[in-house]
Amino acid sequence: MRRRRSGNLFEQIASLGNLFAAAKKALRGRGLKMPAVAFAADLETEVVSLSHELRGEIYRPGAYHYFEIFEPKRRVVAAAPFRDRVVHHAICRVIEPIWERRFISDSYACRPGKGTHAGMRRALSHANTHPWALCCDIQRYFPSISHGALLNTICRVIADPQLIALVQLILESHAENGVREHSETGALPGRGLPIGNLTSQFFANVMLDPFDHFVTDVLRPGGYVRYMDDFLLFGESRGQLREMGNKVREKLASLELQIHPDKYRLVRTRDGVAFVGFRVFADGRIRLREKSLKNFRRRYRRLLAGVRSRRTKPAAVTASVKSWVAHARHAHSEPLRAALLGRPRRSGRLVVKQADRGGGRAEA
Repeated sequence: MRRRRSGNLFEQIASLGNLFAAAKKALRGRGLKMPAVAFAADLETEVVSLSHELRGEIYRPGAYHYFEIFEPKRRVVAAAPFRDRVVHHAICRVIEPIWERRFISDSYACRPGKGTHAGMRRALSHANTHPWALCCDIQRYFPSISHGALLNTICRVIADPQLIALVQLILESHAENGVREHSETGALPGRGLPIGNLTSQFFANVMLDPFDHFVTDVLRPGGYVRYMDDFLLFGESRGQLREMGNKVREKLASLELQIHPDKYRLVRTRDGVAFVGFRVFADGRIRLREKSLKNFRRRYRRLLAGVRSRRTKPAAVTASVKSWVAHARHAHSEPLRAALLGRPRRSGRLVVKQADRGGGRAEA
């Protein structure tokens, strides 16, 4: 049965109550950064101004600030002006619940109650019950997303011309700024979502919602799990999954997307299935991926070197190690953690001991 489209959403987004709630959410965790402080200092005036601009259809996004990060790999991040982030929160507050009712349960990125560890456990449960897995990754997903294809997907659910126009305005602002200001963004006219926007994470899930339903309702593999542009299909035979893989390619092509040629693999689950930084096995083992380990080793050495040269505070090492240990404990990694973090280090030994205190499952 076809679901009714949702309308009359723009007024909810532009309402003062929603914008105040969005501003408070955007301000959380922003510390004392000047754009956030300036906005908060004149909160009422700023929110009323945004509401007036949105309702009068004179709101225009500001220019992005582009910068590079190198963990876990080199990426160009687009930071929107703070007032634009408030608008992004305002949009998501209203329309996310609509899609949450539509999303399949096995989509794990940027959703309440989901995440990498829940996705890994789901992949493990499928690996325990199916002998084969098809591993796929979409090539250059965020830069490749077609604005037209995304808007078509949104319009199947949303019947509100003002909201669609606002979404289109936000999409076009990145392409225009990206091409003009930073050739490395991958932004092209009519394509691309800026890495860093709250709306980008949400729209990236929306873009693949039709694909998720195609896989689960039409192909119906033995198991399916997706984390953003990284997804797995599980089945009983290599031939079955190879045939499904051809249909997966066709469906993605209809969305103007394609699978990364180097990240399309048919594997036996007994040999391990790589997903969200882990490798899960049919016998229940969970390992950390070698790439994840290399990234952490490199970051750890750099932090310790920073402590020795007094460019980095020991607290930064503690925070980084605690974060990685919390992640690693989801795998059978206790001996590995001991090997990586238990060696005497003049600048970091005390920090590591504090971070790695406590148990963890022994490696099988």
